[in-house]
Amino acid sequence: MFGKMVGVLVAVLTVFCAAGCGRKSPPQQSKPAAQKSAVPLPEWAPKNPSPEFLRAAKALRPVPVEEYLRGAHGDKAVEAMLLKSLRFWPATYEFFGTLTDEQIEKFGAEKEIRIRPKDLTERQRAAMDAWFAAFRQAMKGSDPALSDYQILLYTMGAKEDLSNVRVGFKVDGGHMVQIYFWVTPPGGKEDSMCTWFAEI
Repeated sequence: MFGKMVGVLVAVLTVFCAAGCGRKSPPQQSKPAAQKSAVPLPEWAPKNPSPEFLRAAKALRPVPVEEYLRGAHGDKAVEAMLLKSLRFWPATYEFFGTLTDEQIEKFGAEKEIRIRPKDLTERQRAAMDAWFAAFRQAMKGSDPALSDYQILLYTMGAKEDLSNVRVGFKVDGGHMVQIYFWVTPPGGKEDSMCTWFAEI
């Protein structure tokens, strides 16, 4: 039952990915001269973005919201869920922005970075916890079994201290940046859950 619910959430949050895998990157739009020196911010960016958010914005391109919503294929319930997920994208940017220069370099070279929660810096751990909280807040009012990412990880076999989990970021489909959680349950095979939030 829980496995089915996890599948529903993953399907809702990544339903658009298969269609996006073969998509060409959109041409860069020219910016007005006054904005050339500024970091281009997505429409859903906070009014006063943190240094971590701005650091991520330098390395990532925002997902076009209209393309993101296209993954709902006209289903209003799925579209509403996708719109809810936009609310935790700022926290995802902030988490990405806590990566060290070396980690960002590794991510750029390998298109993937995995970190054991116990190896996260204090800032990174706080950013991950803030991401879990942002997810819960964004999904408030949804099915209780799908509104807490940590509980979803536990249903996949994650230990309470997340010691058998790796957290990080990965590029899928050549350009889609997703936040990833890899879980290796005791005696089982590794499984993962991810959510698309940016592009490269």
